[in-house]
Amino acid sequence: MVGPTGSFAPDPDADWYLMVGDESALPAIAASLERIPHGRRVLAALVVDDGESHLGLDCPGALDVTWVHRAADPDNPDQLLQAVELLRFPAGRPHVFVHGEAGEVRAVRRHLLADRGVPKDGASISPYWRRDYTDERWREIKAAWLAESAQDA
Repeated sequence: MVGPTGSFAPDPDADWYLMVGDESALPAIAASLERIPHGRRVLAALVVDDGESHLGLDCPGALDVTWVHRAADPDNPDQLLQAVELLRFPAGRPHVFVHGEAGEVRAVRRHLLADRGVPKDGASISPYWRRDYTDERWREIKAAWLAESAQDA
């Protein structure tokens, strides 16, 4: 097992931060939160199975976490997107980190870039895995999938 590489670093000049993801992204999100400048605002929308899956997150910033529980609506693939849509974004320039399941990441990406006007250069958005796909199958189609999703916004 290998933990997060730490390749994502929160931009120290951003006015605020948005962290979005599922369990696969939690190690990277947790590591990134520890690097947020003191007092800086952070919004996080994190999807997990249920309340027993919550983690304690350390952050020197002003962290506001929205936990999304799959078990509350297991047939709704848009739970994470809906949670992000409800977030009230602070004024200023955000630095965005969105990683996790491909369908969820794509929907959140489209919303952030097209609907909220988040600049691409201030965002790290990447799918780690895809529901109903083996890791090998996902790697085979990931490049084409990414190219297609880039056309969304």
